[in-house]
Amino acid sequence: MTRQYAGRMAAPGWLTRWTTVRAELQSVRARVLAATIICMALTLTLVGGVTHYLRLLDLDEQIQRDIEQEVSQLQRLAERGPLGPETTVPEGPGPVEGEPFQDVDQLLYTYMTTTVPGEYENFMVILDGQPAYEYLGKSRFQLDHPERIRAVQDRAQARQTVIFDHQMDGENLRLGVIDVSLPTDDRTAYLVIGTDRGVQRELIYESLWRYLGISAVMLVLGSLIAFFLVGRVTAPITRLREAAQKITVDDLTQRVPVAQEDSDVGQLARHFNYMLDRIEDGFDQQRQFLDDAAHELRTPLTILHGNLELMDADDPGDVEETRAMLLDEIERMNRLVEDLLLLAKSQRADFIRAESVNVWEFLEATMERLPALGQRDWRLEGAAGGRAVADRQRLTQAVVQLAANAVKFSQEGDVIALGAAWSAAPDDVLAATGATSRRFLELWVRDTGMGIKPEDQKRIFERFGRAEAGRSVEGSGLGLAIVTAIAEGHGGVVRLRSHPGRGSTFTLWLPERPPSESDRAVAGSAEN
Repeated sequence: MTRQYAGRMAAPGWLTRWTTVRAELQSVRARVLAATIICMALTLTLVGGVTHYLRLLDLDEQIQRDIEQEVSQLQRLAERGPLGPETTVPEGPGPVEGEPFQDVDQLLYTYMTTTVPGEYENFMVILDGQPAYEYLGKSRFQLDHPERIRAVQDRAQARQTVIFDHQMDGENLRLGVIDVSLPTDDRTAYLVIGTDRGVQRELIYESLWRYLGISAVMLVLGSLIAFFLVGRVTAPITRLREAAQKITVDDLTQRVPVAQEDSDVGQLARHFNYMLDRIEDGFDQQRQFLDDAAHELRTPLTILHGNLELMDADDPGDVEETRAMLLDEIERMNRLVEDLLLLAKSQRADFIRAESVNVWEFLEATMERLPALGQRDWRLEGAAGGRAVADRQRLTQAVVQLAANAVKFSQEGDVIALGAAWSAAPDDVLAATGATSRRFLELWVRDTGMGIKPEDQKRIFERFGRAEAGRSVEGSGLGLAIVTAIAEGHGGVVRLRSHPGRGSTFTLWLPERPPSESDRAVAGSAEN
């Protein structure tokens, strides 16, 4: 029982190692390496096979050409006569120099004594059915075997050259049988040209085997080099896989090092990092939304719970007063939830739905809504014309929010002005937006209220951030965060100029054309 239990405990270790090995075999590196080795092996085999096959074909063609060449030489010798007066003949009167041969025996004897066979050739003369002459130098084979003579006589044809293969005793010969006839000589004569085709083919096969052996060695060396090079090329993919394995909900900080940004793998790693940035931002926004909601909803819920506990159900007046207070708290909670949802949506691609907007008509239409916010000296400044590519509803929401904020921090009769102009953006705006064109729409809301202290000017743009002077003012503290999200959704920024006691000016700097989602992706990957 103990051994069986121990064996079962050891099995997961083997299973883990097998899983690791299988994962490596299925990795991109292993697959690319396998494909490379297969391609190399197929290429080497195909090149060697085709090359040696062509050599075999060329061997047969070369043998054919050699036989035809011997036929031509014999024909020229018969037509031009002996080469000189010293030419010897076997019997009878010698041929006259410069005149055609009259005796077939003399012709073939002269040919045999003046022609030397090649390394794998041999010549034989058959005269009246019997072998008469044969070259006996360093030839590797003999042609005067009775069986070969019978094969020659069976295949020979008058006034023709017959070429055929003959195998005997392990020898594979290609024989060319040339019928030799002269008008002045009625004897039957044949010139037999034999070529050892088998030996030459064996040499080609031996060359093929040597080639395959060398190719196998080169394939091993090439595989080792490919293993190293493929490892270098696929290293970013391996790091990408390892990073993906380490990513959890609690840790989204893993990133893939990018070695060569101009390569496909480098671009993949860069876009993977950008995807992780977006996922991490999404999780951060989700956590922030939950934290903000929990933080801000806790107080009104506590108020609702406390007042319901203290309410005297038998006192109609107390019930009515508590009811009114609870409805007011619920309304505030609704506004808070709507603002939080709006901020959560600001990171979505469809948050801004851009269209062509007439700037002056937008200013006039928005100005008609503002006087309802409070008794102030409302003014319309600037005379910006033309058209901008923007989300009309979101811009209206941002301007109304800024105007409502100005009403809260000003007194009756103070000036609140709305204006717009086409301007060249300052360097800090260009650096913050990454825009390539300086032409921006400058949209501002100016007031002559109490102003904002320098130490509060950054904090007020944060979620639930408030200036010291505004802590007693009703609101969720999300208004300027919403304005910032709308400006950034258009590819712009919000800037503030304020002096305590002299008022504030909030300015939205918006590019002519808001960036698309693909533009944001390129910009985000470039930052990484």
